[in-house]
Amino acid sequence: MNELTETKTNIHEKVIELKKDIERSFIKMGGYLKLIRDGKLYLEKGCVTFEEYIAIPELALNRSTVYAIINVFEVFFEKSNQSDIEELTEIGYSKLNRISQFKDQPDFDEWIYKAKTLSLSDLGAEIKETKGISENLSSTKSEDKMTMEITCPFCGKKFDYLTKDKS
Repeated sequence: MNELTETKTNIHEKVIELKKDIERSFIKMGGYLKLIRDGKLYLEKGCVTFEEYIAIPELALNRSTVYAIINVFEVFFEKSNQSDIEELTEIGYSKLNRISQFKDQPDFDEWIYKAKTLSLSDLGAEIKETKGISENLSSTKSEDKMTMEITCPFCGKKFDYLTKDKS
């Protein structure tokens, strides 16, 4: 192998290792944020709510990301009998969060396998197919406006959404 190819391989391996480190850090942060939230430790920092705490300039964390990593910590690392923490960490918090909705299903190990082997978009498609969501959006047109009926993929509730003029 020539030196340039070897260097490219090393760079790729370093990127993979950094991704693993980031995922491990996200999981650890989920555990710490859970402790802060549940123990109301944010009050010691002068914050009235947990949401206020995660928005402080030193953190400036996205609320949905915070709740996703807390969820992953709770489901996979606190309440679960999963023994191979390293293997789960390598799946990544995004995929783990997506499959956490199946934690009480008898085929949960199959979902873990799917999360390991599928891309995030393919996993999302598999989840939609399993939940029977073939089409989330349908549209109907009125004379001047277009109304879209949107179905929530999680609860199944339907909402009408008025869009721009159809011109």
